Amino acid sequence: MTARERLSTLTTVALDTSEFKKTYVYETRAPVTEVLADLKTLGALDAWAERRRILMGIGSFVFVCLSISFVILLKWLLSAAFLATSIALCILWARSKHTDLENRRYGLVAVLLQRFQVDLDANAPVDVKLDLAPEDAERKCVGKLKRGRWDCEDFTDAWLSLHGRFADGTHLHLFVVEHVQKRKRYGRGSSGKTKLKTKRKGKTLLQVGLRVKPERFPGLADQRANAKKAVRLPPEVILSRLDVAQDRVAMRALLGRDGRDWVVRRPKPASPSEPTVLPPNDASRVVTMMLLSLYQVLNHSSSRGQPGKMRSTP
Repeated sequence: MTARERLSTLTTVALDTSEFKKTYVYETRAPVTEVLADLKTLGALDAWAERRRILMGIGSFVFVCLSISFVILLKWLLSAAFLATSIALCILWARSKHTDLENRRYGLVAVLLQRFQVDLDANAPVDVKLDLAPEDAERKCVGKLKRGRWDCEDFTDAWLSLHGRFADGTHLHLFVVEHVQKRKRYGRGSSGKTKLKTKRKGKTLLQVGLRVKPERFPGLADQRANAKKAVRLPPEVILSRLDVAQDRVAMRALLGRDGRDWVVRRPKPASPSEPTVLPPNDASRVVTMMLLSLYQVLNHSSSRGQPGKMRSTP
């Protein structure tokens, strides 16, 4: 069986949204085109949930107003029925907010796959695990502790794992992890009343790795000392680790400033002279620059030109 025939035997079943809603984890091994179709389905599911939440909120408000009116105008029994209905709608509205997905997450995967699709091996599937549950879900809690007067909860959210193979035989590994800490304590405000004070901080770690055949890059291990010279990252991104071995290179970077403040892709300004206030971190560009930097390390280790040259650009 050829590689293309093996690829065609992979599952082509459309995304089962009912199963997805049980865990909010999307995991598959499939061709890029099918993964992109699934991500589009997740986007439609997210948009529908957002519309439903808004409609439920409006409906709850209307029923509360009607209940108050019936309390005044009709008998208590009828008004109680409307009040119970409004309460039920409020509960459904509150629960419906949990179906809202983190659109930056599935959007980032879609943009990266579209960007690298031309360089990926057309006969090889990609492995994707995408966790769209809230970053502070109970199963992501890794510790609770006391810091002074603050009660702290720490969460580790390893929400993306992506594996694929490029046409030149190089294997790609991409991971994204967010670390979040929630703090709360009770204290007296300026009015003298006791109030609940909360804080939230976090950071986002991106890790990109390439695994290669040692015979294609015989001098790779010798590049450890000079590998950092090939790294090109935006100034707000912090390089936290760079590993070079005989058969692989890997890089870990920390999104600067508030590491949780990032977008999938920065919009282009309407005109060059128009000032634009933009979020500090363009995640898709950072990942692309990390990947290109790793390929530069590979290129420097090879005496056979640039076998790993990428066509993708940040």
